[in-house]
Amino acid sequence: MKKNNNKGFTLVELIVVLVILAILAAILVPALLGYIDRAREKQYVLNAKSALTAAQTELSSLYGENKSASDITSRASTVKNTADVPGTYFGISTKGGDAASGAVSTNHEAYTVGTAYYTENSITMYYDGSSWTKVDSVPSSGVQYKIW
Repeated sequence: MKKNNNKGFTLVELIVVLVILAILAAILVPALLGYIDRAREKQYVLNAKSALTAAQTELSSLYGENKSASDITSRASTVKNTADVPGTYFGISTKGGDAASGAVSTNHEAYTVGTAYYTENSITMYYDGSSWTKVDSVPSSGVQYKIW
């Protein structure tokens, strides 16, 4: 009697394995791309929060120095260096307008960030006073002070 020494896989078995791998790839790739996009958006939000915190810090400093809130634009480089973010645009609006005559006890809101826009890699994030959301663009009337 002859022994069958053929070792290995048949063509059908190899095709079945390849089909299974293709099906798994078709399921996993879109899911992984979704995770990557969400992770990027979370990074943009973190960068935007950092810029917002730096701007609020400078506004508080202006308040303490009894200077106008509009002086924040002259401190743009300080805000950007403090935030240490790669964003290409950052603008804010305060809650109470500008205290042109300097800080007064009745106008604290002129030194408090109300809304903000942050753009990085063509993605614009908007802060409405409580949370960040992704938006299409910065409206021309939505920014009181362009920081950078």
